[in-house]
Amino acid sequence: MRLNSLVLYLLIFASSRVFSQETVALRSVAFKPPTDDVYVMSVHDERTNRHLGMHKNLNGDKVTLYMDKGAEQSVADFYEISMPHRLSGRPVLIKIKELNVQESKRRMNSFIARVARAHVELVFLEKHAGEWSEVFTIRHNEDQVFGLYDKQNLYNTHEERIRAALEYCMLAFLHNYEEPKSLTESHFDISSGRQKINPKLGQWFNLVTAKVLRSTYFEGYGISYTGFVDSKKGLIRPYETSFEVTWARRDVAEENGFRDVNSFVFRPELYFFYKKITRGIYASVSANIPVGYEILENFDGDNSFNFVIGAGASQGLRIIPWEKRGLVIGADFFQQFETSRVYRFDVGVEVVVGINF
Repeated sequence: MRLNSLVLYLLIFASSRVFSQETVALRSVAFKPPTDDVYVMSVHDERTNRHLGMHKNLNGDKVTLYMDKGAEQSVADFYEISMPHRLSGRPVLIKIKELNVQESKRRMNSFIARVARAHVELVFLEKHAGEWSEVFTIRHNEDQVFGLYDKQNLYNTHEERIRAALEYCMLAFLHNYEEPKSLTESHFDISSGRQKINPKLGQWFNLVTAKVLRSTYFEGYGISYTGFVDSKKGLIRPYETSFEVTWARRDVAEENGFRDVNSFVFRPELYFFYKKITRGIYASVSANIPVGYEILENFDGDNSFNFVIGAGASQGLRIIPWEKRGLVIGADFFQQFETSRVYRFDVGVEVVVGINF
């Protein structure tokens, strides 16, 4: 009996963690529309999934976010604050096509940051000759950048970005609906130009890979971390750093008067680009600056040290068959100049295997 009770408790606990929900409540902050002739009669949520997305909360638990009153009522109440119903006003109906919050990582120059987004798509309708017809459609992203470890501020400000996106969409509609007679006070700038909107933040990939390398003079292995935002178009700029341990081939060391030569090199990338060929397959090209040292052992058993610095380049391929997590494989052809005691220019190949998470 106790065993059955324990199993039931564990199932309930596990279910509560998987299906837990949290809500986002829009604050009552008014904005100033350019006209008081329009009011929102009703809001219809046409999304298949009526939540805001699944995220990890501040405790690290995966939760599904919802508007506290539902999207229809929350959006209607938010617009009601600034655009109350008027008997002489003209009613509009709003359809919610998309409404969600997202977060991802992004490379910002030489460091990694977190990016939060509220994405919304609204359709505005007016009644003409007894029929409701669509008069304006808008998509908008409200993005904000945070520090890599600033999870609390990111999570706590989802509401602010949703509100900003809704305000932007309404002001854009009113700007196109009727030219304002004077400058409008608003919390956000409204551009009259149409911009192409990407509805989703690019997925951030974390790759931890090990590599085995073989060159004209050396053999060795290394470990690398690579982080990048996936993109179908253009060049992707990953963040990568690696550490390598290599040793000179026996005949190479002996030809240069040493019994053994070992190198320890840190290789931060200088320029590094991916190009997505197709889903899960990326071409890569990079330039880097290897920095480290050599330990050289002569035939008498004495050791000496040599500072190593240089310039390197590589061209290769990465295969990431599963987007969420899983195996990563690849290969690179590399070239490098170094201040080594046994060579100046070297070429070789690397075989890469690792994980994506």
